[in-house]
Amino acid sequence: MGGMNGLIRLPASAIFLAAILLCGCASQEQKNPTDPAAQVRLGDTYTKGTWTITKNDETAAEWYRKAALQGDAEGQYHLALCYDRGLGVPKNTALALEWYGKAARQGNAAAQYELGTCYRLAKGVPADLCKAYLWFNLAAASGNANALEARDAMAQRMTAEQIRKAEFMSSSEWEHSR
Repeated sequence: MGGMNGLIRLPASAIFLAAILLCGCASQEQKNPTDPAAQVRLGDTYTKGTWTITKNDETAAEWYRKAALQGDAEGQYHLALCYDRGLGVPKNTALALEWYGKAARQGNAAAQYELGTCYRLAKGVPADLCKAYLWFNLAAASGNANALEARDAMAQRMTAEQIRKAEFMSSSEWEHSR
């Protein structure tokens, strides 16, 4: 068991078991967490896969749904992405819009950006320059750099009156989401 420089060598299985116990990964709470942030992390893990967990979009969507149903904005955003792209659930633009909207109204910048994109491209909703600008503006105010560029590009296609209207709508929505 002795190694170089007085180090003790342990079998890989012992190291793996110690890591599981130290991380708390063996607890029942970790196997079925009720905390929305943990549920989103599990969804992310299943979305990407790891060396121990096989990528599984259906399981990822289930974990995102659990977080979303508890009102978690990040879970709502990720569930919307699943519906938008057909990842683990049937593609459903109406449900994607519903979940994007819930997350966006809680201040989720990524969901705000996606809603802006939907209004810009008429994806599940009628094209609306003002609403696209509104959501891009809110996402930009929340720090989304892509939204800043998208908002400025929208402004190039809008009249001064449309921009004033969109900014008024943005300020009203901002107050409701805070």
